[in-house]
Amino acid sequence: MRMISQWSLVALALALSVPALANPQDQECGNAARIVRQAYPNAIAQGERAVRVGDRTLTLPSPSSINPHAMVCRRWRGQPGLLLVAVPLIAQVSSDETWGDLDLLVVDEATGTPRQRLRLPHAMDDDAVRISSVAFDTAAYRLQPDRLAFGVRREWEGSSRPNPFRETTLSLYEVRGGRLAPVLEDLMVFRSVGEWDLSCAGQTDVIERILRMIPGPRGQDISVLERRTHSTSSEAKSGECRTADQPEAPRTIRLPFDGERYVVSGTLKERLD
Repeated sequence: MRMISQWSLVALALALSVPALANPQDQECGNAARIVRQAYPNAIAQGERAVRVGDRTLTLPSPSSINPHAMVCRRWRGQPGLLLVAVPLIAQVSSDETWGDLDLLVVDEATGTPRQRLRLPHAMDDDAVRISSVAFDTAAYRLQPDRLAFGVRREWEGSSRPNPFRETTLSLYEVRGGRLAPVLEDLMVFRSVGEWDLSCAGQTDVIERILRMIPGPRGQDISVLERRTHSTSSEAKSGECRTADQPEAPRTIRLPFDGERYVVSGTLKERLD
């Protein structure tokens, strides 16, 4: 094993420069090895893309495949010169579960130096419902005129074909007092739950939530537009599989900002298992 400071940065840079990247956000990591070296000075390289950080494994982004356990980067729109970095630190992976944390870093893009960081324990844990993606959301989540938050979206997928399941959760963070602080935790913004016969007949329930910032007494509240659709599929006499959608009337939910956090009820954030 070699210390990460002894890596061939030229070879690594060539590997990361392949144009057909699987995840667009991988393009913004730049010199991923430099970021890792400065954030984890005692890390040890284990192969081309695996890095050992204590008792955890860190995976560098790949130019040819999507790995939900790989490091992800994105430039922070609205904060020039800053790079957002999400680093899954995986303790164990088996056929039926994963254990791991997620490190969030705000990095100086010019030097690769971390400015702020926050460890989210167990944020990469999963079981039959797997984490399929971690991505940044840099929409204009402006809490107050001088306070800007960024989002982290985690996508989940179930492993059952007869009972397909997908979900996306959103969390918001801001730099406050020189540290990263959570503002909104695990708001479910998309969910699709279904049951079918693997041929045609079945049903699906979909929830979609769209966020909009609106003025509130202590900053910007969040207005959540919720849309629910029930779909039924069946085989017609012609043999064609047809789907009928039954949308519910949309509703709007307001999330008040108390100056530090948004309060989210369990029905808005709990993930189905």
